[in-house]
Amino acid sequence: MTYKKHLLLATLCAIAAFLVVVLRIMHPHHRQLALIIYGIGWIPFILSIRKAIQAFPDQVKKFRAWKMHLLWAIGFLVCLWIFMVLIPVDDISLLGMDLEQLKENLHHDLQHLEFVDTKMSDAVREVENSPLITTSQLTAQETGELRALWRQLVEISFKLDLFKRRYRAFYQVNGFVHKKEHAHAFLIAYGAHVAQYRGMALATARIGKSETARRILDDADSEANLPQGSFARMQGMISRPDEILRLNAGRAYLQIMKLRLDQDDPTVVRIESLLQDLDQLILKDAFVFVKNPLDVLEHEAGEAWFPIQKGVALGMASVRTVSRDYFISKADLDAAAEQLLPVDILLTRREWHMTNLGIPGYWTHAALYLSPLKTMNTYFADLPELEGKMPAAIIQERFPQVYQDLTAINEDGSQAAVIEALRPGVIVQSLYASAQADSLAVLRPKVSKEDRWQAILCALPHHGKPYNYQFDFRTDTALVCSQLVCKAYDDVEGVTLEPKMSIGRLLLSPNEIARKLDGESTSDLSQLDLALFLDRMAVGKTIKQGLKEFRNSWSRPKWHIIFKDDGE
Repeated sequence: MTYKKHLLLATLCAIAAFLVVVLRIMHPHHRQLALIIYGIGWIPFILSIRKAIQAFPDQVKKFRAWKMHLLWAIGFLVCLWIFMVLIPVDDISLLGMDLEQLKENLHHDLQHLEFVDTKMSDAVREVENSPLITTSQLTAQETGELRALWRQLVEISFKLDLFKRRYRAFYQVNGFVHKKEHAHAFLIAYGAHVAQYRGMALATARIGKSETARRILDDADSEANLPQGSFARMQGMISRPDEILRLNAGRAYLQIMKLRLDQDDPTVVRIESLLQDLDQLILKDAFVFVKNPLDVLEHEAGEAWFPIQKGVALGMASVRTVSRDYFISKADLDAAAEQLLPVDILLTRREWHMTNLGIPGYWTHAALYLSPLKTMNTYFADLPELEGKMPAAIIQERFPQVYQDLTAINEDGSQAAVIEALRPGVIVQSLYASAQADSLAVLRPKVSKEDRWQAILCALPHHGKPYNYQFDFRTDTALVCSQLVCKAYDDVEGVTLEPKMSIGRLLLSPNEIARKLDGESTSDLSQLDLALFLDRMAVGKTIKQGLKEFRNSWSRPKWHIIFKDDGE
């Protein structure tokens, strides 16, 4: 085998390892599997080098002749990097500052640093003691509380960053002429660095053990102006070579500076206490310094894969392998509309769609029926909590864009009555546009009229959010179809739609909602009723089935239509 074939094999192993990570194959052991595949890939890579040496002996001789020069060049670049990290070129001139002004600034900033450091310690303690970190499924309120904890940490970290930047050129204060001022400038820069590093090391060690918390905190937070991946960035900071170099070089320089200061200098004492906390973390949980880079690597791999995954999903969404009309007609849906109630759950199945390949089970889409505004006004007219207001007026006041979409007249003369998450995002559209399919089931939650109104108020704030191409319920900045249904019933007692872990993602497929009804149908504690089941028969002709037929629908083979007469 030539060196090219060995190199190709090594490349294929690297690609396979990448796909195992981003697709989470064999989760939660996907990382171990990826490392094994990647390690195996080194065998053909080394063999390719040996083959290349044999194939190009003249080039190998030239390389050996320049070997020492290359090693010297590498050593020089490493030393240059160390010098630039420890002694950065900075426009801030501390030396040019008036000495009395410098002393005053140092005194003030030392006190302020102590205050910010205390705030960081308190924030870390809150994170370490918070039960939200270990909760696998969080409500909207709990998610907000978790994000508030993270915002607090990030805000304090930014404040410490200001100290680091202000005094990173501490060396500009002449250490021979102004020994104490030089030492204090160093203590502020290094103290801020240690406080930030220690705080984020402890916080990310705690949060990093919960995949749910990690995913929530990696979401963009518009309220705090935090971009996507903020948690991964903080995790990455802990393992960055320049941060580790500053931490350890500063530790050595601290011993020199101690000779210039009082033995019990409070800033020195505090810095050494923080360093002891870091040492304890290394002794107690050294794996965090390995896990953090792996978490960051997986995050970066996922970010690189996301455009491909989204492109594939969009491509599949536009592919339907037959040109016939759907089995359910407009007449079927006009008749069905008279039987529906606000926030009934719609399950649909469309045959011969490529997206069915990637969605588990028979039922592949879920939506939430709102009803037209006129019907909503009539249905909720006697609801005391509306205080005499019409639902349409409340929706217009709180959700003007939703109201505008609900009042728009479609080309077929219908109005929007359904909210659902599709490839364009969370939208409202007519029952006909949403439920024209090959099979339709309407599930009716056993809840009060008050709870139905509450479910509407829980669903509408998600209008306009993008589609969740990550297919993970742990974040709500983007949603998939069944996730929107779950969100609507988050705060409604009596309906429990529980997502479950699947290949490292928290999911609840539309098919699992149908399965829930089947499992509870013979129990007095059942939470869902079947309001309607239109099963496929032929184009423009469907069968109205009962509970008995629907109960087994979730277990139908994915491609069961191949074995049926589809009426074409």
